[in-house]
Amino acid sequence: MNIKVYDDVVHRHDRGQTLHYALESNLRLGWRDQHVNDLNYQNLYGDWGFDDLEKCGLWKYFQAAIDDTPWFTYNKFSRAVVNYVRSSDVHLIHTHCYTRGILYYVNLEWKDGWYGETFFYSEDLKDVAFTSLYVPGRILLFDGDIPHAIRPQSVDAPKYRITISCFFD
Repeated sequence: MNIKVYDDVVHRHDRGQTLHYALESNLRLGWRDQHVNDLNYQNLYGDWGFDDLEKCGLWKYFQAAIDDTPWFTYNKFSRAVVNYVRSSDVHLIHTHCYTRGILYYVNLEWKDGWYGETFFYSEDLKDVAFTSLYVPGRILLFDGDIPHAIRPQSVDAPKYRITISCFFD
């Protein structure tokens, strides 16, 4: 399974700068990962470009992770999305076919019991094959063909679980 985790590589200053930049993002309702029009599945997200990743200070860390990961062979940046997840949000299992992805956990603090994991499933969707805990500052590289979903945070967690997802063709 093509998943690679990088912890403690993003400098504290850049983590704070990324959070600040994410908080100033223009947001909209919807969900770029699904083609579901039901209003019950509308979530907050904002589109980012390559320049946003550079301005907030993350790109240099993403590039280093890509360079360190032999199977991350797709190198054409496609898009980035900042996601704001609430505890009441619904998240369906989905893929990003024919892409490679980078997931970055933006919140500066996250406690045990707040949940917010990212689950990666077996091909038949019967088992969770890999779980990434929500670890602030974590960079996660993954093959977009792996089915995955978000476990929303508990009601005791911060109002928003913030992530940045980047995709490469």
